[in-house]
Amino acid sequence: MSRSEPVLVTVLRHGNVEGPSGVLRGSCDAALSEEGMMQMNRILAKLESESFDLVATSPLRRCRDFAVDYAGRIGLPLQVVPDFREIDFGLWEGLMPGGAACPADEYRAFMDGRHAPPLGESISKLRTRVSKGWAEWMAESAGANRLLVTHAGVMRALLMELFGFTPKQTFRIALPEAACLRISHLDGQTPFLLSLN
Repeated sequence: MSRSEPVLVTVLRHGNVEGPSGVLRGSCDAALSEEGMMQMNRILAKLESESFDLVATSPLRRCRDFAVDYAGRIGLPLQVVPDFREIDFGLWEGLMPGGAACPADEYRAFMDGRHAPPLGESISKLRTRVSKGWAEWMAESAGANRLLVTHAGVMRALLMELFGFTPKQTFRIALPEAACLRISHLDGQTPFLLSLN
């Protein structure tokens, strides 16, 4: 359905999760920590003038648990969108980059988009999946001011797909816990990146 007004999307990365820090978490389903829940609530409190009318989330618990809680408190419809899950790091899941099982040169090649993690998902496949999910979600008529709760990998894929960043460029952008980007998207037009972090 074509729109005459842009859709405003706030993309929120999950906050701190339980378990060790600095490891690669993709498809593993780590829970959001209490600190992570507070980080995300603080970001959305800064946007308190916003009136979201739709929430979508990755199916992974570190996103979904917050989205379910937030949508329930505010009384918003919630969609769980499998295409907005994090990249699958395959045999690198749970590892720190630079170790014997995840060599620094292979990880750098992954960040450049030249190498997929062993038994994992390439950045190209992530980008294709996220692009498909985004196109389907944006084609829906409901929700002119939307909140998407997701992961750093999905945010990087959106920066590539919507704004022409290269994989290498996106890995030079800091996306800390509870990072936030805002996108204005008018049907048939080039989207605008309104803010980042």
